[in-house]
Amino acid sequence: MTVLFFLFSPLLRDHAKLIREIGGAAAVLLKNDNSVLPLKSPSNIGVFGNDAADLTDGLVYQDPPATNARAELIGARVQYILRNDRLSDGGFHSIYPTPDVCILFLKTFAAEGYDRVSFEAGWNSSIVVTNVADKCNNTVVVTHSAGINTMTWATHPNVKAFIAAHFPGEQTGNSIVDILWGDVNPSGRLPYTIPVRDEDYNITITNLTSDQITYPGAWPSNFTEGLLIDYRHFDALQIDPLYEFGFGLSYMDTTFDLASNISIKTLVERVSAVVPFSNSSSGPLSDLFTPLINGTVSVSYTGDLDGATDVQLYISLPVSSARAGTPVRVLRGFSKVQLAPSEQRMSASH
Repeated sequence: MTVLFFLFSPLLRDHAKLIREIGGAAAVLLKNDNSVLPLKSPSNIGVFGNDAADLTDGLVYQDPPATNARAELIGARVQYILRNDRLSDGGFHSIYPTPDVCILFLKTFAAEGYDRVSFEAGWNSSIVVTNVADKCNNTVVVTHSAGINTMTWATHPNVKAFIAAHFPGEQTGNSIVDILWGDVNPSGRLPYTIPVRDEDYNITITNLTSDQITYPGAWPSNFTEGLLIDYRHFDALQIDPLYEFGFGLSYMDTTFDLASNISIKTLVERVSAVVPFSNSSSGPLSDLFTPLINGTVSVSYTGDLDGATDVQLYISLPVSSARAGTPVRVLRGFSKVQLAPSEQRMSASH
């Protein structure tokens, strides 16, 4: 006989609330034309895409719950098509009249033992977005993805807003609804660069056959890119991205007073050119992480909602003394600053 004991910690009592908060804070608002978000008072809402349904592998089916719950609160009607094959074929016959806003959910499948073979989101995503946006002039796209996606549809004039939600966890629906209706002011920033084209990245996709998988020579990566990964690669080759590393919008206007209120303070008078470390070296590795410079800047905010912004500190070395392969700039510090309407605060990074 097997007996299972479950220990419930007081810290887990509000775990759903915490996951919901983290999901909202991590979502990245990348586009918001005409301030379509947060949603005002739509009376007719369209929900589309095979990522909008309940997260279930069983036979039980329910309507998109989080959106429906909010729609019920405001007395709005919800129309939906959750099959991407219908959307890619233009099967909108059941949708009438055209919704005030169309929320389209896309996803990219990824798992241990299963590799992605393209940057584009799955299930005919580009065609699906185009077809929905052609029909609905107020389209909001939400993506759940394990990594970088290309987005040929991002410049479609009817795609008014776009949220990269990544994988928020069990409260994904509620955390997205919080952002869509302005209960949460988005403050996430991209941890990678989104390219205009696949070839803008220096990542080679290796799709091995079953015969090649057991051959060790098929797997090695020599890291010939050196330090020029992600945004550093784009900087070095002067490639304009679709959305750059560290980018993200919010429902507020943030101003960084760089002209008069930026302060740079040197913390170490003399810095060794090279930090020695090897098996025989006695040099402490902690020297690699010694703060050298402290930067302080004033941040102010105008808007109606409490929010946050991310102050990012990048360092560039003099071209005349930098070694070959040195990045144009390197992120060396960042901090999230919480702001109330009309508030001004100082932020420091080192």
